Amino acid sequence: MNRKTRFGAVAVGATVIALSAMPAARAGQGSSQVTITAAQQEHAVLDLLAAYSTGDPSAFDIINPDKFIQHDPQIGDGLAGLKAWLASIPPGQISVTPMRVLADGPYVAVHSETLLPSGDTTSWDIFRFEQGKIVEHWDTRQPIAPPNGAGHTELDGPTTVTDLAATGYNKWVAWTAIATVFVDGDISLYGEPIWNAAGYIQHSEGINADGSAGSKPIIEQLLASGNLVYAKIDKIIGDGSFVLVVSQGSLFGTPYSFYDLFRMAHGQIQEHWDVLQPLTPPGQAKNTNGQVNFPPDPLAAPAS
Repeated sequence: MNRKTRFGAVAVGATVIALSAMPAARAGQGSSQVTITAAQQEHAVLDLLAAYSTGDPSAFDIINPDKFIQHDPQIGDGLAGLKAWLASIPPGQISVTPMRVLADGPYVAVHSETLLPSGDTTSWDIFRFEQGKIVEHWDTRQPIAPPNGAGHTELDGPTTVTDLAATGYNKWVAWTAIATVFVDGDISLYGEPIWNAAGYIQHSEGINADGSAGSKPIIEQLLASGNLVYAKIDKIIGDGSFVLVVSQGSLFGTPYSFYDLFRMAHGQIQEHWDVLQPLTPPGQAKNTNGQVNFPPDPLAAPAS
């Protein structure tokens, strides 16, 4: 896909979409099919994740027992699959410590420190609601790493959602960043005005300096060599100042999913966290739903 981009508008083919015209309100309360509020969805998800370690059976009532699509390749489909996976984990060897929670329409995404038998991880869990019940789940996990060269971890930094009125605009800026720089490979756009070049804070474990100049040479080399490939944007979830972009591609030839979280302010990207996970071959997965298969998202594929 050929894109010609300038800050403030995105040109896709012959269509120019003004970023400032995108909807600004927090999504989640407008649909007539939503039977609980965004705050209630968040609360239910946090109770469910806490129940992974407490075992509270009532927390699982939020899951639709007749329709629960599981995308974690290590877990079987349905509510029974989730309960079987949890039952296989020895007591005291799983816990979820939420750090950030994003609510966007039927989606709730939780950025957390998750302890598993294999070790401590930086994780994302995404849940989709229908008619007040959870019907779908995705996740990604990456082993916890020490602070990077800039002194940041994959979990520290601001956690409070602000600037709800800018949600729509921020989602489009984040899409612009990933679509033009990482999918299309136009490294010239990595910096002002999409990024706050001087103030950009980088949490990625492989980056050793803040500011866009601190990471641009590494990203340019990876993209140019073909060692880093962003093939497709699958989902964009935004809540005020935070936007999560889920993509798929490859890293050094291995299929990967990429979860990139941006903190936005003043219409620019200010901060970045990521979780990178190899994709499990379909034949080795315990379900057939795919790790990054999401319902169609017009923002993730605006030219379709």
